[in-house]
Formats: sequence, C-alpha cells, structure tokens
Amino acid sequence: MSPATTFTRLAEPFDVAGLRLPNRIVMPAMGTGLPEHDGTCNEATIAYYRRRAEGGVGMITIEASLVSPDAYGVGPELRLHGEEFVPGLRQLVDALRPSGIPVGIQLWHPGRQTLLGEPIAPSPIPLSSRTPVPHELTLEEIHTLVDYYALSAWVSQQAGFDFVEIHGAHCYLPCEFISPLSNRRTDEYGGPLENRARFPLEIVDAIRARCGPDYPVMYRISGAEGAEGGFEVEDAAAVCRLLEAAGVCAISVSAGNWYALHQTIGPMFLPRGFLLPLAERIREAVDVPVIAVGRLDDPVIAEGALAEGQADLVAVGRALIADPDWPRKALAGELDEIRPCMSCNACVDLVANAQQARCAVNPEVGRDHEWRLEPAVAPRRVMVVGSGPAGMEAARVARLRGHDVSLWERDPELGGKLDVASRAPSKGMVLTFRDYQARVLEELGVEIHTGAEVGEGTVAAERPDVVVLATGADPLVPPIPGIGGPNVIDAQEILYGRVSVDPGERVAVVGGSATGCETAEWLVAAGAQVTIVEMLPTVGQGIELITRRHLLAELRAAGVTILTNAKVTSIEPLALHFESMVDGAAGTLEVDRVATAVGWRPRGAALAELLQGPEVLVLGDAERPGDFVSAINAGADAGLAV
Repeated sequence: MSPATTFTRLAEPFDVAGLRLPNRIVMPAMGTGLPEHDGTCNEATIAYYRRRAEGGVGMITIEASLVSPDAYGVGPELRLHGEEFVPGLRQLVDALRPSGIPVGIQLWHPGRQTLLGEPIAPSPIPLSSRTPVPHELTLEEIHTLVDYYALSAWVSQQAGFDFVEIHGAHCYLPCEFISPLSNRRTDEYGGPLENRARFPLEIVDAIRARCGPDYPVMYRISGAEGAEGGFEVEDAAAVCRLLEAAGVCAISVSAGNWYALHQTIGPMFLPRGFLLPLAERIREAVDVPVIAVGRLDDPVIAEGALAEGQADLVAVGRALIADPDWPRKALAGELDEIRPCMSCNACVDLVANAQQARCAVNPEVGRDHEWRLEPAVAPRRVMVVGSGPAGMEAARVARLRGHDVSLWERDPELGGKLDVASRAPSKGMVLTFRDYQARVLEELGVEIHTGAEVGEGTVAAERPDVVVLATGADPLVPPIPGIGGPNVIDAQEILYGRVSVDPGERVAVVGGSATGCETAEWLVAAGAQVTIVEMLPTVGQGIELITRRHLLAELRAAGVTILTNAKVTSIEPLALHFESMVDGAAGTLEVDRVATAVGWRPRGAALAELLQGPEVLVLGDAERPGDFVSAINAGADAGLAV
C-alpha cells in the first residue's frame, strides 16, 4: 500500500453510548506494572497513558484495576474499591483530557489466577495440579463481590472516567462463572448457561443502579475459551445477548483462558487478525458496537475488518506500546514510519513477573515520565561497532541528539543477532524491526559500514571522540571431550541454513535455552529426529512464557525428546554420552549430528582494552548477554550518555 493511501473507516468518528470517538482505533486495557504497590496512581502511570493519548488514538481503556481489597494479581495494579483512590485517578483522567477522547477504566478481579492473594472461584477447581485449590464462593460472598464491582464503578465515575469496562474474559472471575471448566455449582449460579451468566449480569445491574442507567458500561469477553471443554463462540454470543439486554453498551471480543494464553495475547507466530472471526460472530448476535482485538497492528487488516463488517472498532494494544503514534501515522498513510511491534510479548512477560513494562523496540516505555531527548551541547564523532539491537539503538539516539554517527558491522547486513533470531519458524517478525531500524538510520544520515571488521587500526583511522562497542557475543564452546569433532556444529549454523539436514537425521541439541529450542523447532520442520539435552531442570529459558508454553507443547507433539538434568560427558562420531545431574546415572544417545547452544561469551572487552584515546562504552551482549529489552534500553542509554 502506498504512503498516500488513506484509511477511511479507521478515520471515521464513532459514537458509543453518547461518547464521541474521533476515530475507530481503541487502546485496550493492558497491565503496565507502573502503579504504586498500594494501588494508587503515580506520575509514571500518568505519563505512560498521556503519551499514548497524544498519538491520536480514538479511545483509551486504562489497565485492569482491582475491585476488591482482598484481590491481588501479580502486582502492582491500580485499585478502585475505595474513595481514597479517587484523587490519583482524577489526576490521570485530567492529564488525558486535552486529547479530547473518551477515557475509561477496566474493572478486574483475577479470581483463581492470583500469585499473591487467596484464589477464589465459583467451584473448588484449581488451574492445574501445581496451583492451590481455590476457595469456593458462598452466596453471601458473591453478593459482596457484586457490590464491590458497583463501588469500583462509582469510584471510577467520581474520578471522571467516561465509562467502565468489566473484564469478563481470560478465565478471570466473571469468566470463571460462565465457563463449564471452572463452574460446577448446582445453585442458581451454576448449571445452564443462563445461570452461569448470572454473576456478570448482576454486576451490570448493580453498576447501573449505583452509577445511573446512562453511565456507559462495556464488557470484555472471550469469544471462545480455546480449551477442550470450555465454552465456544455460540455460548459467548448467547451471553453477549444477555449482556446487551442488561444494558452493556459495547463488547470487546478477545479469546482464550489460562490454558490457551496464546489465544489471549497472540505471539508473533499467530497471524494478524486471528480473532476476527469471533468478533464477526458476536457482531452478528448483538446490536451494540463490537470491538475486535488480536494482532490488528497492520492498518490494512484493521481497515479491512471495519470495511467488511467484522467489527465496529478495532483495539490496537501492544502496537501502541511499540509506537504510541501508530494512529496518527496510520491515518496519515505513513506506514513505513510506524515502529513495528514484533508481538514478542516481552512487555507481557515482564508485567506477569511483577516487573514494570518495557518494550523490545521502544526504550521510552515505562520511562515516559523521565525520557528526555536533549540536543547534544557539543556534537561529537561517535563510532558504533556492532549493529544488533543495542548498537542500532545507540546510533539512532545519538544521531537524533545531533552527533556525527557511524555504524560498523562485520556481517553483510545490519541486525546482529536479530538475523539469527528470525530464522526460527515462529520468529520471522523479528526482521520487521531490523528493517525499520536500518531504514531510520539511513534517513537520519548515519554513516553505515557493513562487511567491515573493526580493529585498533580502524578506530585510529576514524579518530572518533567516542566508541560504542556493541559487538555482541560469541557462542560458548564447553570443554567436552569430542566437542571439536566433525559431527559437532554451532546451532546458529543450522538456523542460518549453512548446513543441510536430511529427513530422519538424528540430531542432539546440547542446551535447551531459547537458541536450543528454536534450533529444535527448525530441525523438526526439516524432518529431523531431535533430542534436547539440558543440564537445568527445565528448558526454554529466555523465551517468554506464552511462546515457551506453546513451543514446548509443539516440540513434544512433534516427537522431540527433552532430557533435563542431563550433563553431556563426551561426544563420539555416532554417539553422545551424558549423565544424570540427579543420580549420576549414565546414558547414551545414538546421533548423526550434535548442535551446541550452551550460552554466550561477550566479546567487547578485548577490543576495549586495545583502544587508547577515545571514550569507550561497552554495552549489550558485548558486556553481558541479555535479551532484546535489555539491549534496546542499553543502546538508548548509551545514545543519551554520549
């Protein structure tokens, strides 16, 4: 699509229950981990949402916020269950008012999905064999919770929010009542679908009674649970008709539950717009506006969903984390200017682990309140060596500040480990960010050198004021007898396609972290018989939770053998010997080839020691192996520091 293309449906104003949206792009509720631990709002939270409002979105729903004093998620989250929260929330609303868009907040109770509080549910059914049995709610407790939802909506109204959205999806408390997987009650809240929908319907009634019938109440639902025995789209459609009759003014259609998280927050291996069929079916069932979600970060797909009647509004979530100006750029047809979201779920993984949200492509996220891109007082010659995520970001930020920047890469193309990371079948989206950064650097006038091995002489000839070493890391070669044999290769050689693998070939992958599992994925696609050998008790380290769970299930389904707590003791031409880290028992694998993926050795220090004269900064994997989030932030910090 050409840059001149306009998106007429996305740009159309839209009315929801008396609220005027300037366009049809919605920011859905997404946890940030930014609020205070007592549930109050702070400047970091306000600045984060202010930045998104400034980007041109049509409506914002603030993140899931707790409705009950004894409810805890993973922490920290906003809270709504008392008047003491009104002042901070009002500051948040007031900060977004200049944008002129409707702003609401999501009412949330995690139910049995909690790490910090007592899990509760309609029935005493645990999430898994490793989680505690939740407390089965009594009738009195159900009525108390309904009152807390109404109180939280009233607090939101007093704070100035234009609407509330009940989080009834993803196996949280209202969804647990609807789901036959978690609701086995025999009273008026269990059994037939109408009974299982009673709890969310009572919440809607209570909110309307307390806040008035004209106060807009929206609802987020899973269009299907995506798990065996869970409710399907026709069940969701029936519930949505009941919600509409109760006064819900709009329905946001997501999917999935705890057992199908890849449906809830689609990783990059799922196609864009993968949940649109669910939204379309719900839209056929109701007359209130329907909001579609699910990797709608491509404006062409979002526009098509509106044009084809699959939804009335489109929710763009993680893409607004990656680029808050996504709406403005999309509506202007400036698609090449949009910083792409890779759907890597790094932001989600951090929040799920009780950390503040950060982004693998946008270093401003979570730092919006303190981010300052000040022009350099005195421009300097900055030489960035290495063009992985850290190096490219250091070059971008330094150039934006006015420095004279050159970027040096020993490989034929920019990207560093972004290239090899993209070679796994599930991670092709990684290249979209590399290509975006390369294009931006060229437009900014960064002097780019590829296929250039940098040494002490190169630096002396360039005479820089500052050298930023972002040279990455080399694969570790463990001291295993036979590791140098002709049948042993570095796993990256497989991912790059530099070696051929025959169908049926027996390959042992030594190391079960991200690189090892992704190499196994590549080998399975090539028809190999694969065994992963890992010293630790688990595999998949370095892969975010949702993708890891799905990838490991796919590997096992494909016949991959995974040996944990296993230390390789030696390698022979057709055998790999190992011993158990638990009991010392010895074992042998018959193999045709061995691929190693046991870690990384930083390679920035050696060159740094040789350089005399210029200021030297070592960052990213060149200093300490890390992930894309740490790399992008390290690069930005270096660009701000020079």
